[in-house]
Amino acid sequence: MPPLKMNNLSFPSPVRTIAILLVVLFAIETTIMYLLPWLVPIRNPYLENLADATLLTALFTPILYRKVFHPFRRVAAMQKSLTDRILAGVVDGVIIFDEAGTIHAFNAAAEAIFGYPADQLPGGKLRGLLDPVQFAAVLGTGTVPRPGKGTATLEATGRHRNGTPLALEVSLSQVDWNGSRMWFAIIRDISARKEGEEQMKHALSLLNATLESTADGIIVRDLTGRSVIANRRFAEMWRIPEDLLASGDDRIMRDYVLDQLKDPHHFLEITEQQRREPQQESMDILAFRDGRVFERVATPQVVEGNIVGRVINFRDITEQKNLENQLRHAQKMEALGTLAGGVAHDFNNILTVIMGYCNLTAQQLDRDTPVRQNLNQIMAASERAAALTNSLLAYSRKQAITPRPLDLNQCVHKVEKFLARLIGEQIELVARLGAERITVFADSTQLEQVLMNLAANARDAMERRGCLIISTGRIHIDQEFVRMHGYGKPGDFAVLSVSDTGSGMNEAVREKIFEPFFTTKEMGHGTGLGLSIVYGIVKQHNGYINVYSEPGHGTTFNIYLPVCGEPEATPAPDLEAIIGGTETILLAEDDLSVRSLVRSVLAAQGYRVIEAADGAEAVALFREHEEEIDLAILDVVMPKLNGRETYNEILARKPRTRAIFISGYTADIMDKNGLADHGLHLVNKPLLPSQLLSKIREVLQAS
Repeated sequence: MPPLKMNNLSFPSPVRTIAILLVVLFAIETTIMYLLPWLVPIRNPYLENLADATLLTALFTPILYRKVFHPFRRVAAMQKSLTDRILAGVVDGVIIFDEAGTIHAFNAAAEAIFGYPADQLPGGKLRGLLDPVQFAAVLGTGTVPRPGKGTATLEATGRHRNGTPLALEVSLSQVDWNGSRMWFAIIRDISARKEGEEQMKHALSLLNATLESTADGIIVRDLTGRSVIANRRFAEMWRIPEDLLASGDDRIMRDYVLDQLKDPHHFLEITEQQRREPQQESMDILAFRDGRVFERVATPQVVEGNIVGRVINFRDITEQKNLENQLRHAQKMEALGTLAGGVAHDFNNILTVIMGYCNLTAQQLDRDTPVRQNLNQIMAASERAAALTNSLLAYSRKQAITPRPLDLNQCVHKVEKFLARLIGEQIELVARLGAERITVFADSTQLEQVLMNLAANARDAMERRGCLIISTGRIHIDQEFVRMHGYGKPGDFAVLSVSDTGSGMNEAVREKIFEPFFTTKEMGHGTGLGLSIVYGIVKQHNGYINVYSEPGHGTTFNIYLPVCGEPEATPAPDLEAIIGGTETILLAEDDLSVRSLVRSVLAAQGYRVIEAADGAEAVALFREHEEEIDLAILDVVMPKLNGRETYNEILARKPRTRAIFISGYTADIMDKNGLADHGLHLVNKPLLPSQLLSKIREVLQAS
């Protein structure tokens, strides 16, 4: 576009104009001086001078108008026209007013802003358009420069003719006009911009409130990797100081948090990949040294179709992972327990036959016969096998227990001397028992077994030199404890801790130590059942166990048991001699070998035995011999009808019939079949003849 030319607005040259006027004036005056006496012969000097001046004025005035007044008037008119056009075409309002606030100029844009025509302004004053307080502030502002020294911009509030408030931006400058100081104001309506700013402010406030209310940590980075925004939860999760977060320097923040991570190299690798590929979504898991686990999800930030950065979301999944690990561990242990319990059940039947016949044969032989020694070896091996079976049952939590209120400190005192002998003189035993009485609902024998197994395990870990510390105390488990550890339930618990100064263990070993038959010892130096038995006993007591260990820093087992009321004194049982009888006994056992053994033992003691291979046959035989049968011996697990169902059928016909239940799968089966809470009699497999006969006489005499 060519530049605007304004040559027609230029004034005549003052020097040239004055020179012409002087020459013309001189020429006219000279001409009049010589021609006037010839043209007007007047002898009066006063009249001659008057005529001279009149002619001079008449002749010089047109020339003066032509050379001076006409050009200046024309330029002024053109300037006014140009000014009016400029003011009319300016999109911003223009107002010129004096010190009193009286408006002298008011363009069309100003009329549109305020809704007033220029000739209808209220009082012709600026205070009718602007807020009075702000009007005074505008006139009294010290920021407005002196005339010709620039402008000052400020914001003010105005009012439209219809009463609508206006947000205005006012650019003020001062000019000298005809010796008076005038104010020149360029006014812009910024109501829409202000409304947009308010909307943006509200949106940002809403966004900030949303970010701060979420439970996840969120950070937004631009394409250069610089942090744009992050919520408070992000700083809390990563434990980043506020001043460091405010810096927005992502590299400094990364360096600050690297020590918290188990695998910082993986973290940096994924972070760098996210920076290189901003369009890709990614998800990974971050493991911390203190046990926390975060899920990181990174997605591209898209604005108007363009990727401008990345939004990274961090979620604390520590509790979820702990629960998953706990569930997975519980499922694995439950499966192993079911397998162990099933093996123990079948093995107990075999041991019952072996030990029973050995016992019967030994009773039939003289004490001095060499064969008796062989039977004693068989019995000893069978007892060891029975102990192994009991260990499997303890792990699978299918072993019957007799819990009662127990003083935990007394239990530790009771077994302390035995533990000292077990670990040897080279290992120091330290008992740090709580000052207050701690009562738990537990089986004392089982609890002692837990201590012995842990002590034996610690002894081997310390290679018979070091310190074993047993301590007791109380702890209140709250929801935060459950969330961080992934187990337990809120309440008061007793804590039994067993610590050693041994070699410790790594993470891989620690995860497997409670599995049956897992051992780090050499072949022949352990069954791998010690800690699995401890685990089973603790779980059977509705407790929890965890282990803390690092290679070279020893191991600590913490056992949490629910506390209960004070223990009650229990009378010691009376021992009676085992004798036989002549009563009739219904024997129901699905294992032929066990049934044959029990029949032989009972028959040898004078009892009459009626045999049944399953529950249905036992019910049928009871109906035939209802009046004769004095006692029923029922296996808990049988085909067709189990022990409880069989006993219910018998009670329906003869309510006062006594029964003894036998099983190698006792605790779980009794609970499922409703036997545990009814005071019914139970004998565990493997059965010894003396044990069974003693229980039979006890039940028959009680009836």
